Amino acid sequence: MPNQGVDILNLRENDGSIKILVIVSIIVAVFIIGIIASLITNSSKPVKPIVQEPYEYFTLYSLDGTVGVVNKKGEEIIKSQYSQIYIPNQAKDVFICFKDDENYSILNSKGKDIFTEYKSISSIVISDSTLEMEKNVLSYEDNGKFGLINYDGKRLTDPIYESVSSLTNKPGCILVRKDGLYGVIDSQGKVIIDTKYNSIKGDEYCSEKEGYLKTGYIISEKTNSGIMYGYIDYNGKVLIEPKYESISRNIEYNDDSIYLTFMENGKKGVIKNKKIIIKPKFQSVVYYNASKIFVVNRNGKYGFFDKDGEEILKTSYTSYSIAGNYISVQKDDSTMLYDIHGNLVNTNNYKSIIETGNPSYFIAQDENGYYSIISKDMQIGNGSNYTNITYAFNNFFVFTTQEGKSGVLDIYAGTEVEAQYDYIIVLENVKALEARVGNKVDIYSEKIEKVLSMEDAIVQKVNDEYVSIYSDSEIEYINKVGELVSNTEIFKNAKLYTYKAEDGKWGFVDSTGKIVVDCKYDRVTELNEYGFAGIYQEGKWGVIDQNGKVIVVPSYELETYYTPTFLGKYQYEVLDNAHCIEVEEK
Repeated sequence: MPNQGVDILNLRENDGSIKILVIVSIIVAVFIIGIIASLITNSSKPVKPIVQEPYEYFTLYSLDGTVGVVNKKGEEIIKSQYSQIYIPNQAKDVFICFKDDENYSILNSKGKDIFTEYKSISSIVISDSTLEMEKNVLSYEDNGKFGLINYDGKRLTDPIYESVSSLTNKPGCILVRKDGLYGVIDSQGKVIIDTKYNSIKGDEYCSEKEGYLKTGYIISEKTNSGIMYGYIDYNGKVLIEPKYESISRNIEYNDDSIYLTFMENGKKGVIKNKKIIIKPKFQSVVYYNASKIFVVNRNGKYGFFDKDGEEILKTSYTSYSIAGNYISVQKDDSTMLYDIHGNLVNTNNYKSIIETGNPSYFIAQDENGYYSIISKDMQIGNGSNYTNITYAFNNFFVFTTQEGKSGVLDIYAGTEVEAQYDYIIVLENVKALEARVGNKVDIYSEKIEKVLSMEDAIVQKVNDEYVSIYSDSEIEYINKVGELVSNTEIFKNAKLYTYKAEDGKWGFVDSTGKIVVDCKYDRVTELNEYGFAGIYQEGKWGVIDQNGKVIVVPSYELETYYTPTFLGKYQYEVLDNAHCIEVEEK
């Protein structure tokens, strides 16, 4: 073969066929190199975030105690005859149906047995408390060993593992054990971390934008010095070899750097990426993400470092509190207030200081237990004897007087809403206030303008953008800044909308305002995402579909705080998971 290679290279230049052969060989080589490069690149790609597809199927709990399955049209597709049914992914028609604790079948939406070629199939539980399961993979068993398949029944790995489980705080990554050691594979069966460690766990990093995509791994390995810990980043690259007595990640959401608290010889320090920025000299290290400050403790005294490891205040204080851009410390019976750069702001004595959502202000409690609002340049509410102050949004704070009444403060204009309410709370994810006195609810917008008042009202989140406020006789909606909006703005794709006639009765209209369902009900609900709405008459609930057809005449007596939701003739609930309940007609 070597001689043949030399002969080919020495052939005449004008030999066209050989030229073609050489060119083809080069192309093939480049192609192979490209594949290898691609494989190398792919091996370092992070696991894609798990995207939950819209729900198609729901567990049905029947009146006789048995369990079945309902689809999103409200149709019972698996008859209620099982003791329990698990739906690992509510977008996929794979149902693990138990007759009893030991006997089960795996069925599809047609009631047909699937995955019969496998001896034993199990879902992989992410959370025992919520029964959330891995969305893309199932495990199977063969001769005491485990492997993975996907929801189409495709084998992703051979049965070579002693155990498979979901990796805590890292959905989509599967913790596997082989020969007593742990590794990680993704939901396609690709190896992320070889099975070579005594333990592996997610570092708990999670961002609002990317979820668990950039969660790294804390690993451990048995050495002559005992179990030592290291760190692997989200790409599967070893950042810190297992050589420390402990490692934990400090969560920093707005920085691509990885901050790790580590312990060496019984003392703790901090690593930024691979570099030690705070030497291991302390009994404890705590990171305050909002203020970007490390608080260290040595022999009962506290000190402060910034996130680059620069010392802000020496380790000499007996107590402290962090509030936004300020640090309150105590030493020798004196309380001092510093900014996060170590500059002294004032020496007023406070019992405690609480950070707020506005980094320029924080809430202070004096030695008599009264509250005020503090900034670098001012103190608001001092001497007013407020028994509580909480931050609302923007420049607004909710205060409570000694008489137990609540109002709203504007840090620039003073009292914005007089202390007249039993309590005032900020609505979840909305810049608006719910203020209650007796059985009346007032809603204030982001501008602290009263937008509505309602007796006996229930305030309920519609979605991340809107909130409903309703009673037996009214329904109103607000957006994220507390402005009143119509139901047509919120439910843009609905075929029907609730409508109240002049006589106080409710029905439904289409998008043009034409009445489709006569106004004859005492209460109604909006169509939900599956196209069903509740109708209430003479103390009983019924159901209509998106065409206005009555599915169930009002015959359900339901005791619920919130307005009920329906899926076909079944009551629909979302607690730990979305499911349906059969309701008795009366």
